[in-house]
Amino acid sequence: MINYYKHSEIDKEKWNTSIRNSLSATIFADFDFLSLANPSWGALIQDDYEVVMPLPHRAKVGIHYILTPYFFSRLGIFSSKDITNEQITDFIQTIPHKFWQVDLNLNEQNASSVLASKSVQLTSYQLDLNAPYLAIYGNYSENLRRNLRTAQKYSLVIDKNADIQEIIALFRHNRGKIKTIKMKSADYNLFLKMAEMMKNQDKIDVWGVRDEQGNLLAGACLLKDYQRTWFWFSGRDERYAEKRAMFFLLDEYFKQHAGNPLLFDFNGSMNENIARFYSQFGSQKYTYPMLCYSQRIYLSPLIKFYKLMKL
Repeated sequence: MINYYKHSEIDKEKWNTSIRNSLSATIFADFDFLSLANPSWGALIQDDYEVVMPLPHRAKVGIHYILTPYFFSRLGIFSSKDITNEQITDFIQTIPHKFWQVDLNLNEQNASSVLASKSVQLTSYQLDLNAPYLAIYGNYSENLRRNLRTAQKYSLVIDKNADIQEIIALFRHNRGKIKTIKMKSADYNLFLKMAEMMKNQDKIDVWGVRDEQGNLLAGACLLKDYQRTWFWFSGRDERYAEKRAMFFLLDEYFKQHAGNPLLFDFNGSMNENIARFYSQFGSQKYTYPMLCYSQRIYLSPLIKFYKLMKL
């Protein structure tokens, strides 16, 4: 049996045990982490937490909808066993009809042809760090190596205790000014709270790059999620772009973590320029599904247009 549970009805310990034991375990589905990002989230739960599916949701002018919270890379259906097409279908059909629209990132374990009409495929890149650094470096593109040689001219220094708020400010005052970036002050404040929660649990590396004058040129919040590290949030000062600080930061991180059974996930991107940057590190492209459909038939034309814009 699959049933919908409100946030207040979910057993926290059973929930977290189910997530930890799943084949796609992720911090994004942790009870407290979800609760911070979306205090009213609910979930579909099969039997005694054997298979679970978090459903973060919001409401606007009386319309309820499911939406992946900002800064969340993965959610979806979680199980300690392989998830069948039948289970995926059953879970999707059990999503309460009161949610008019569903926009929810799933995980790789949920990939299935049964989702074709209700999903889009998103792209990310990942790099396996379980190899000697020289082997990792050997897969870098020539353009990347050239940028690293440029960075070495500027006596850059890694700051492993960079300030989270400084990195947020770097993003807001640079890339965050692009019109297509829709984040508001409340979103940045939420990220700060989530990042501080992770810092208190030693689940995040906050690295920065400084020049000889102490200027913060670039910074990244790297989320440590089981056997995966996410390139979760980053910012750079475009005034110092010629110093190639972000190239330097990532290369140093890979150098210091090489040889560990760890996947570094670049966390996107559908943007061709950003994807090209990620691919230069020898990372592997992969896809995962995002549910994107309406439970109100008259909204379907709008959803089809939205899906085309996502591709």
